[in-house]
Parts: sequence; structure tokens; C-alpha cells
Amino acid sequence: GETAWAVMYSKNGVDQFEKINYPVEPFVYIELADLLHQIREYDEAIEYAKKGLAAFKILNYEEEYEDPYKDKISAFNTIGSSFYNKNEYDSAIFYWQHALQFAKENEDNVLEAKVLGNVGKIIYAQNNYDSARILFKTDFEYSLYDSAYNEAANASQWMAQANLARGNKVGALAEAKEAIHLLGLWPNARYLRDTYFTLSQIYRAMGDFDSAFYFSDRFISLNDSLEKEIATSSLDISAARLKSEESRYRIEKINKEKQKQLFIRNSLIATIIALSLIVFLVINRRRLKTKIALEKAESEKMLMEQEIMSAKERIKSFTSNIIEKTSLIEKLEEQLNGNIQSSEQQQLISELSQQTILTEDDWLKFKSLFDKIYPNFFQNLKKGAAGITLAEQRMAALTRMELSSKQMAAMLGISVDSVHKTRQRLRQRLQIGSDSNLDEYIADI
Repeated sequence: GETAWAVMYSKNGVDQFEKINYPVEPFVYIELADLLHQIREYDEAIEYAKKGLAAFKILNYEEEYEDPYKDKISAFNTIGSSFYNKNEYDSAIFYWQHALQFAKENEDNVLEAKVLGNVGKIIYAQNNYDSARILFKTDFEYSLYDSAYNEAANASQWMAQANLARGNKVGALAEAKEAIHLLGLWPNARYLRDTYFTLSQIYRAMGDFDSAFYFSDRFISLNDSLEKEIATSSLDISAARLKSEESRYRIEKINKEKQKQLFIRNSLIATIIALSLIVFLVINRRRLKTKIALEKAESEKMLMEQEIMSAKERIKSFTSNIIEKTSLIEKLEEQLNGNIQSSEQQQLISELSQQTILTEDDWLKFKSLFDKIYPNFFQNLKKGAAGITLAEQRMAALTRMELSSKQMAAMLGISVDSVHKTRQRLRQRLQIGSDSNLDEYIADI
């Protein structure tokens, strides 16, 4: 993406200046460090941010810059964030404290609040949720004051995480929704992804599994897109693009020199060059076609792998959703056990129980995801067992998922004993002897 090109040209320019000992201005180093941080090149982000801080001491940049403390805070913040993402919290706190010092000395409450919000992440990781939420709220309020709605949204979703950890699910939901609203004013894909994840956790904690699955699905989709963008923007790819750009420039230069020579060479040499050029173009065209075919095949392979991974996550969430509902019903029945149940309570348990059964629509959704993970499973199953029933097919699929008998019973809405009987019929249908393992046989289909 654009970040990859920015890193490529910025880093190449800085490296070339350093080779000839030409002074590089601090903000150039600091902006490059921020770009490197965005594509997760944390070690190099730290290196160039430190170079930016050191550059202030060269050629009186300290006096020439307007509000140089802001660039210094940016550099210290980038270094601290890089160490935070490397899980080196002590180093992160050390550099964030330097950033806080500059902000306080210059009475910049907005930047101070931003750094405090970052410090809150470490305090949150240490399970000190009350203190962390106070810092996130400070960041939120000053970001709103500065009209930085994207940063305010990020602070709000962190407040939601802290509230959820404190057990305040209602407050957490309100703060997460506020983050969604603010991101509508100032979109940010990374913050939106994090907010989707937070919402899925909140709804799961509230027992609203449909909403939890919805936001979990949106999180997975957006996260896959962002991860692909980061991979494309990696430093290795940027370096490869730069190398390709340099090669193209050299080829153009050689071609211009050849064109100049054509004017002074006789017709025989011109003919030879023309023939050579034709051969070169033919070979190059074939190589290009081969390269495009290989890249297309690799792209299709990656897409297929991503679809399979997404299907695995969704089928796992789908299965867990039904199992969690079953667990909830069992707990309700235990609480009511021994008590005289009213007709309304009996009807409630009956309606909840029906939600745990794998309905026809649920089965079609489950089968669609299952086919992506295990292609041709049902075709091979039917070939090896003519006349196999739908119930036996479902039992085979759940067996392939390595679910327990209790979990199968929950999903199918039958007793554990019925599960054993269906598995026995499936064993007979597949003509598997008692000395053979049914699970291993199905795993090999």
C-alpha cells in the first residue's frame, strides 16, 4: 500500500544521506520511525526515533524548530509504543516518562493525556483496571477537546475493556458504542477492528451470543484485511520494490545507450541488434507469463488458506455458541431442581432447549463451513456407505470435529444414549468391526 512506498523512499533517502554524512533533520527520522512502527518493524522504529532525538543537537535544530518538544514527545512515544508491542514494559515506561516530562514542562495537557493513555495499557495488563480506566478517561476527554475523534474512540474502547474487566458490562457496552460513533466521524480501521473485538467480548459476557458472533465475524474480516495490508507493507517487500525500481532504471539507461548507437552503426549491426531485441522480448514475455501464473497460483493458494482459517474460526464459534447455550440451560435446570416449577418456567426451559438443537438452517450453515475445511468429506462418506441417512451424516461430521458425546447430544438435541446408538448404526453402515476405531476411520476420510 501507500505505507510501503513511503517507507521505501523515506528509508532509502535517509540511508543515502547518512552514507555521504549529510545531516538529516530530526523530524525526518521521527516520521520514518512512525512509519516503521506502523508496519511492525519495531527495532528499526526505535533506532530511527533515537537518531531523531540525537539530531536535535546537530546544527542548532533545537533553536530552529518551532515547539521542538512536540517532535521529541512523538519520538519518545514511538519508542515507548515499540517496546510495549515487544512486551518490554519496563523500557516502555522509561521512555513514556520522558515524554510525560516534556509535556508537563510545556504545559501541553493534550499530549500529556495521550501519553497517559498509553501508560494505562500497561497498568491494564497488570490487572489494575480502576487506575487504568482513569488514565483512559483522561486521554478520552482531552482527545475530544482536541477534536481528535479517532484517538478519543480508541480511548473509549479501552475504557470499555477496563469496565468489562471490572464487571460493569452495561458501562462497557455504552463506551464501546461511543467508540463506534466517534469512528464514524474520524474513521480508523485499526481502532475499528479493536472495537469490534471488544464488542464481541462484551456481548459474550452478557449472554447475547448472536451479537457476539456478529461482531466476532466483523472483527475477523477486518483483521484479516489489515494483516494482509501489513504483510504487503513489510520492510522486506519495500526493499524488494526498491531493488526492482533500481533495476528498471538501469534497463532504461541501457536501452537509451543502445538507441544512440543505432544511429552510428551500419545496417548489418542494426539488424543483429533488432533480432536480438526480438529474441529478448520473446523470452522476457514467456518469463513474465510464467511469473504471473506463479503469482496467481500463490495468491489463490493464500486466499484458499485464509478462507479455511476463517471457516475454522466461524465453525468453532458456531459450535461453542450452541454448547454455551446448553451449559446455561443445564445451570438453570439445576437451580430449579427440586423446586415446583411454574408453567412459565417450564415453557422458558423448553424454549431455551430448542435453541440448542441443530436445526435445518443451522445444519446448512454448519455444513457450508465444514465443506470449506474438509472438502469432499461427504462425497467420500457416501461412496463408502451407500444409503447413509442424514442423521448418520451429521454424526460423522460431528465425530470428525472431535466433539464429545455430550457435546454432540447438545447440538443434535438428543440424549447421550441416542448418540451412542447413532454411532453404532454408523459403524455398521461403514462396516467397521468392533476392533477398529470409528474416530480414526472417519478422520481418514
